[in-house]
Amino acid sequence: MTWSKLWMDLFGTTSFCGIDMGFWAAMSAVLLLVILMNVVFWGMRPKKNSGETLL
Repeated sequence: MTWSKLWMDLFGTTSFCGIDMGFWAAMSAVLLLVILMNVVFWGMRPKKNSGETLL
């Protein structure tokens, strides 16, 4: 059984706004990755340097 047939049986269409569902699945994966990277980046604490002076 192909993914397209399974998707068609469940939802009745294989496109959204004229674009194939594979595109939307890939965009969802990229969006999830970007959000995860931002959560990790903004959750990090700044590194403290002992020899650093403020100017």
